[in-house]
Amino acid sequence: MKKLDKPKYDFGDVLDKCLAGILRGNENLKTTILADKDKILLDGECYETEAQQGKLYAYQEMKRFHNLTKISTQTKDHYIHLYETYFVPEAKLETRAIYDEILNSAKEDCPFCGGLGTPKNLDHFLPKTKFPQFSVFPSNLIPACLDCNLDSKKTSYASTAEEQTLHPYFDKSIFFQEQWITADYIADTNLDEPGEFQYYVSAPSNWEDIDKARVENYFEDFKLASRYAKQATSSLKSKLRSIKRELDKGVSIQEIINDVIQPDIDDAPFVNYWEVGMSDGLIRYLRGNQAI
Repeated sequence: MKKLDKPKYDFGDVLDKCLAGILRGNENLKTTILADKDKILLDGECYETEAQQGKLYAYQEMKRFHNLTKISTQTKDHYIHLYETYFVPEAKLETRAIYDEILNSAKEDCPFCGGLGTPKNLDHFLPKTKFPQFSVFPSNLIPACLDCNLDSKKTSYASTAEEQTLHPYFDKSIFFQEQWITADYIADTNLDEPGEFQYYVSAPSNWEDIDKARVENYFEDFKLASRYAKQATSSLKSKLRSIKRELDKGVSIQEIINDVIQPDIDDAPFVNYWEVGMSDGLIRYLRGNQAI
């Protein structure tokens, strides 16, 4: 749910750099990739077009995007080998530099969970075992933290429009610019002891039903309710102390909201950041308990 700029690298150039790193004794791999290059470049064009419309789910595994012909198991193995042996290893300086630049583009904030985790590797948005032609396609490589890469539904892929995961490079601006995650604060008995936050999806009413369903599924897939709540709870004590201190001075609820809570919303790196939901919950709690 954090927007990232599409990698600047041309798919054809990345393929050429991988091929240049293939040593003698592996001519069969080089010959196969060269013979297939025009086809996967066409697939790459289709990928970017459909990703912008949230329609990558419409394609079937082990098939070409541009003409739906089947991809052989041998071709699949070649592309996975190309990624693992000629793109990722640090000894392959030119391609590893591309890998690292894409990874570092997230600035240590995983785009899938909104910065809860630090990206440690590149995730294949469409898994390379099912869509091998995109093994080294820069637009299919997303910086991801270990929790999002290993523990979420990203080990699979969408087969319906509702299941389509938000694409950090291509998806609709509404997912990144409009708020759809918020939270309620459930107090213990008063503000002296921390309560808990319950995060949930509250998509704008004017959104299409498909888009509402997509963010609901995304929220569940990446376990954001529990992960956001844990993050909010860890910073709650200091925030409650600040609020209680102002209340004891006789400061009005609205002034506390303006001076203590609203700055966290204004300074958040993006609109669906965990701290925005936390602030929403605290504001609703304070306004609903004016006599605290």
